[in-house]
Amino acid sequence: MTIDRGASARGYRGGTAVDCGGGTGPDRAVGADLGLRLDLTYAAFCETHEPAWHALALTRIGSQADAALVVEAVKADLARCWPQVLRFEEPAAYAWRLATRHVSDWVDAEEPVEVEAVTFAAVIGAFKQVANGLLHSEADEVRLYAAILELPDRQRDVVILRYLLGLHVKVIAAYLGRPVATVHSNLRHARERLARRLGVGELPDRGGEL
Repeated sequence: MTIDRGASARGYRGGTAVDCGGGTGPDRAVGADLGLRLDLTYAAFCETHEPAWHALALTRIGSQADAALVVEAVKADLARCWPQVLRFEEPAAYAWRLATRHVSDWVDAEEPVEVEAVTFAAVIGAFKQVANGLLHSEADEVRLYAAILELPDRQRDVVILRYLLGLHVKVIAAYLGRPVATVHSNLRHARERLARRLGVGELPDRGGEL
């Protein structure tokens, strides 16, 4: 894995749009009161969930600037059809699917990920609580980061939300639209894969499977 200590930002071409069935977002032509309520709910939703989208984009893309561009594209798509998003049973799960689609489109269109040193340090720092005492060199850290990127999507999503953000499994389940038991299973299998990559028998969840 290459750690690029001076990556430059690139213009984001945008991911695949998600059809919400019409509408133009919080600023559409509606009554003033309703429009204000939509604006406020949209702003609050983004403030709450943007850290999760950013963590996903940052881990997979590796560049702070590029991750920010992807997150802005996610927010723009949500704004475009915000009234429709509010009708979903789990708006957070819809937004997460939208974020993963944008991130995947970016990754597919780019060269193999070049990870900025600051991003690498942030991700590895978050995982040191899990791999306590198992990372003895920068080579071990690089191997762990690569292993995270190579996880199946379902497992990678769970470990990003759990270890980078420290979210409760019930919150993760709401993000991903999965049962809590499935999140526990995804987390366990992810830790097993990471442990094998590091050549150790077990990689415990030192925070507890809350």
